[in-house]
Amino acid sequence: MKNIELLTLEDLSFIKESLKYTKLKFEEYQTYPSYEYKQKRIQEAAEVLNKVSDIIKANRKS
Repeated sequence: MKNIELLTLEDLSFIKESLKYTKLKFEEYQTYPSYEYKQKRIQEAAEVLNKVSDIIKANRKS
């Protein structure tokens, strides 16, 4: 996590927006190998999105 300092809040906001679109695409995509795999991908995107959101919130309070 040392390199987190290299990202600006603008970078993190861009990543957050990108992750929202990624999650949406995962939700809309129809040809996953299984429903469980689809849900796993959606959950992965949601988890990273939450982490990025938390980092942004923590750094805005500073």
